[in-house]
Amino acid sequence: MTEPAELQKRLELLQGISIFFTLPDSDMRRLARKLQPRHVASGEEVVKQGDVADRMHIIVSGRFEVSETWAPHHSVTVAVLGPGDFFGLSAMKGGTPQAASVTSIEQCELLELLTDDIDAVLSEDSPVRAEVERLVEQRRETIEHLVDRAHEISTSHDGRIIAVYSVKGGAGKTTLAVNLAAALGQRNRGECLLLDLGLPYNNAALTANLVPTGSLAANERASDAELEEKLLSACIHHPTGMMLLPGALRIEHSELITPELVQRSMTALMRTFPYLVVDLGVAMSEAALSVLERAQRIILLVTPELSSLKDTKELIELFRTVLNIPDGSVTLVLNRPRATSMVDRNDVERSLGRSVDVELEHDGYRCDRAAVTGELLVALFPRARSPRR
Repeated sequence: MTEPAELQKRLELLQGISIFFTLPDSDMRRLARKLQPRHVASGEEVVKQGDVADRMHIIVSGRFEVSETWAPHHSVTVAVLGPGDFFGLSAMKGGTPQAASVTSIEQCELLELLTDDIDAVLSEDSPVRAEVERLVEQRRETIEHLVDRAHEISTSHDGRIIAVYSVKGGAGKTTLAVNLAAALGQRNRGECLLLDLGLPYNNAALTANLVPTGSLAANERASDAELEEKLLSACIHHPTGMMLLPGALRIEHSELITPELVQRSMTALMRTFPYLVVDLGVAMSEAALSVLERAQRIILLVTPELSSLKDTKELIELFRTVLNIPDGSVTLVLNRPRATSMVDRNDVERSLGRSVDVELEHDGYRCDRAAVTGELLVALFPRARSPRR
C-alpha cells in the first residue's frame, strides 16, 4: 500500500501534467494510486519507435533522449526530457505506434500508468481523452517537422526576431501574433516559431487550438548545453506549419521567466528557426525589454482610443531616446476592434507624430468565428481582403 506522503508526491506530479489539469480530484487520486515505480539503467531503451505502447511514463528523476530513425544507422535527437515530463502517451490512443524511441541518458526513476488502469479511471467521454487525441497527433507532427528541420539546418544559421507588442490589453495582439506566425509557417513550413511571452496569461496555444505540454519556464534551470533540445521538446506543431512554445503553463510559473532565460532561449531557438515571432505581454518588464532591444522588427499595435494613443506615443519616445530603437524597425499597426470609432487614421497619425504602416479594418464576423472554432484567420479565410497600408 502506498504511504500517504508518497501518494501526495505522486498526486502533485500528476497535477503538473497539462492533460490532467481538468481532471476531478477524485479521479486524480485514483490515478495516483495506480502509478507503478520503475528504475531505469543508463542507456536503456524504454520506448522503441514503431512499437505499440501499453503504458504512459512520467519522469521522476533523470533524463531521457527522444530520437527518430528515418534510415538504418541514421537518427536524430528531437528532444531531451527531464523530471516532470512524460512520454508514451499514445498508449491512451489504442493501437497507435510510437513516433520515436526514448532512451535513458543516465539512471532514472519513472512512474508508469498502464493503459488498463487509465481506462478504469477515465470514462470514454472524458475530456481528457479528447485532449490526448489532439496531443498524440501534435507530438507526431512535431517530431516529423523537427526531423525535417534537422536535415536542413546549418550550424551557422541565425534567425530573425519579430516582436509583437501593444500598450493595451485586448487590442488583438495575440490574434495578430498567432496569425502572423501561421502565415510565415504556411510560406516556410517548420521555419517559424511563435514564442508566447504574453505573461502572465499567455493564451497563444488556446487561440491556435493547441494543447500545451511544455513551456519555457519549465526549463529555467537547463544548462546551455541542453537548453536547445529541451525547448524543442516543448514546442508544439500547428497544421499551418508554424511551431509554438508557451511561456508558462500556470500563472505562478511566469515569474521564472527572467531576462537571462529569455536571452539564452532566443539564442538557442534562432539556431533552428529562421523566424522567431514573440508575443509580448502588456507589462514592460525587463524580459520584454530584452526582447524589444534585440528584435529586428517590432510590430506595435495601437487601437483608436485616447488612452491607447497616449501610452503608445510615450512608448515610441522611449524607443527613440532610451532604447535607441530606430523608427524604421517599428511597424505601426492600427487595429479597429469595433465597427465604428470617433478617431480616424489621420487623428491617429497626428497624435503619434508618425504614419500608420498597416490598418486592420473591423471584421467582426471572421474574428468571432475564428475565436469560437479555434481556427486561425489565415487558415479560415486565406483570400481575405488585404490590410490597408
